[in-house]
Amino acid sequence: MKKLILTTAAMFVMAPAQAQDFNDAQKGAIEGIIKEYLMENPSVIFDAVEAHQTRQQEEEAQKALNAIEANIAAMTSEDAPSIGASAAEADVTVIEFFDYNCGYCKRAIPDIQGILKDDPKVRFVFKEMPILGPTSRLAASWALAAQKQDRYFDYHVALMEHRGPKNEAELSGIGKKLGLDVEQLKADAASDEISKAIDEDTAFGREIGINGTPAFIVGTQLFPGYLGPQGLKDSIQAAREAE
Repeated sequence: MKKLILTTAAMFVMAPAQAQDFNDAQKGAIEGIIKEYLMENPSVIFDAVEAHQTRQQEEEAQKALNAIEANIAAMTSEDAPSIGASAAEADVTVIEFFDYNCGYCKRAIPDIQGILKDDPKVRFVFKEMPILGPTSRLAASWALAAQKQDRYFDYHVALMEHRGPKNEAELSGIGKKLGLDVEQLKADAASDEISKAIDEDTAFGREIGINGTPAFIVGTQLFPGYLGPQGLKDSIQAAREAE
């Protein structure tokens, strides 16, 4: 009976053209049976919604995996902003999407530094995803400008630890403390090349379903949100074991 009712209900919902084959009296009787059954068994509705949500999540996860696998080589190229083992020597690569105004991204820095200290075979690649306002994008531009002077990670850490405003004066001050060519930093930060790089990284993050920061790709597995030190270590170990 349950199977018959659900099949008939599905026909009414999914195939209205076939439902038109019933006369008004038959439609009324069937609708009454369906309504009575659902009133007596409301869990059927919740089960159907849950099954639908599960299918959606599985489809989104597969879509993300396909996008990651298609773009992973370009995203982890040798010249990408990174720290740790080289692209050739790393056995696990971690990509972080982040925003300089994100509190949890700031919390992730000590976690990353701890892993770098203890794990010589891991490589961290950094992708700017400035989604929290204009100062996020300005900071991202200056960080990528520091990459051109081979000081990306130093500038990245300094920005994450910075507690003041992120305006040009403050960003210049960080560069000066690090001994960088500040005028060159300023010029590079305003370049079309760096603006394009930020747009591309943000677009890729959106493509794989990242809607907030931080988010990590460990190997080819996407982990939205802050993982914490142990969660990050566990994800790296899982990626090694999957090889």
